[in-house]
Amino acid sequence: MSGVNLPPKALFLSPEGKIYPDTLICSGMISAELNGKPCPYAQNGRLPDLVSLEENDPGYSPDKGKPGDLFPPCAKQQLANLGHWQGHGQQTFPEELLPLRLFKCRMWLWLIVPGLHDAEPTKLITDN
Repeated sequence: MSGVNLPPKALFLSPEGKIYPDTLICSGMISAELNGKPCPYAQNGRLPDLVSLEENDPGYSPDKGKPGDLFPPCAKQQLANLGHWQGHGQQTFPEELLPLRLFKCRMWLWLIVPGLHDAEPTKLITDN
């Protein structure tokens, strides 16, 4: 099973304003930065499971968030909520995505995690 029909663990935002699920980006299927190869930080072509930031972790830094915040282990930093970036580079994003926490991955791509709101970064809110 390819995982393409599974709900996305993350959505990647392109400079052209397109939004792609992690299955297409992390697998390398459409990311020019990956040259058709899976991301070396991905797990089975998907975004790795979120981790809770720990201040004593050697990889911890304040630009990732506060201790206890959920964070994709393949990300470099968190960039506030997506709404903060509305209009940046003339990009517009769907209203329902604006409260979500924005991250920059190690491949320098922007991503959001469905259900991870910037106002409550310690919990993943799912509809189901």
